[in-house]
Amino acid sequence: MTAHALPDRATGPLTVGMFSDSYLPEKNGVAASVVVAARALRRRGHRVIIVAPAHDTTAADEPDVFRFHSASFPFYPQLRMAFPLPAKLLTSLPHVPFDVIHCHSFFFVGCMGAYLAQRRKTPLIFTYHTRFTQYTHYVPLRPAFTESRFVWLSREFSNRCDRIIAPTRFTADELNGYGVNKPIDVLPTGVDLSMFEGGCMQSETLRARCGGPIALYAGRLGKEKNLDLVLAAFALVAEKLPRARLVIAGEGPYEAELRKYAESLPCAPSIEFTGALEKPDLGAWYRAADAFAFASTTETQGLVLVEALSHGVPVVAVDCPVSREVVGRGASGRLVECTPQAFADGLIEMLTSTAVERASNADAARVAAAPYAMDTVGERLEAIYLTV
Repeated sequence: MTAHALPDRATGPLTVGMFSDSYLPEKNGVAASVVVAARALRRRGHRVIIVAPAHDTTAADEPDVFRFHSASFPFYPQLRMAFPLPAKLLTSLPHVPFDVIHCHSFFFVGCMGAYLAQRRKTPLIFTYHTRFTQYTHYVPLRPAFTESRFVWLSREFSNRCDRIIAPTRFTADELNGYGVNKPIDVLPTGVDLSMFEGGCMQSETLRARCGGPIALYAGRLGKEKNLDLVLAAFALVAEKLPRARLVIAGEGPYEAELRKYAESLPCAPSIEFTGALEKPDLGAWYRAADAFAFASTTETQGLVLVEALSHGVPVVAVDCPVSREVVGRGASGRLVECTPQAFADGLIEMLTSTAVERASNADAARVAAAPYAMDTVGERLEAIYLTV
């Protein structure tokens, strides 16, 4: 049965347990996926209980959120490691009436969810958000050894679940290649545009301040995001379009190196690092941008691609299976070779579009983003839960 097909039986509201080692206030694709999925399911009348690591800034009385004490991951401070404390949580969780347990990771919190599902014979769903084989540079071990361990862990955890969710067909095929033999549904992370509304910044103000066409990147600033290529390409863009601006929104472990590289370029005054932004302020930048620059080839989906398209921003991305699947070929974006010149040519094409071309590109981008609307994805996720 596919995620589009509902069982014939009627059912009432479900109580869903979402277990994730990454959640608010972290700003990354996994946390965003949990937030959007929970919002979509709650709008459909279901109860969603989230289990996640605690942060110093999180409230103690969040409704339907259980948090474990945590500490920063030694090799990646932006991520948290949760610990099996306090004991009150461990004794409370087994009594929560979960109809479905949905894990978004396979580290401590994800394993806790899998353990509860096994102990209570509750259906277990697992979304494979991250291609961990592309993140071996964060672990101080031989890359080949680390990669093989991640493949083993991905396979063993997945094969203990009732159903797997992959954000793209490419990711599903990769999991099959690892030896995963459980049913896999292709279901992307959705986008809730209402989360990007409001804020203290206005897109018109940002455009006026920049004074020229804007190329935007948003997301984590990690080495695997290939932002060195974006900077090198923009240096070529600036030679032809001196009024163009590159805005990099986000934070991450590679930020210092990127800032240093940007400062060494002749176009440094035309490059702006905004730091981490809340969704409403990021939405203002999306609405102000003329093109979205994305050079990563390590994604399972690339949620920011969908966010950009949903705002009507055409994408310039390095051609790889995932960007090809999400962006497609057409007015919604340009897929280019992984070279500074090819990427620069794609950006120049978008940044010099006429008003009529920009309007057409924006319409095409929104059409490409339509399958990723929060309620559409929420309905399909509900169908998967009912299937199991």
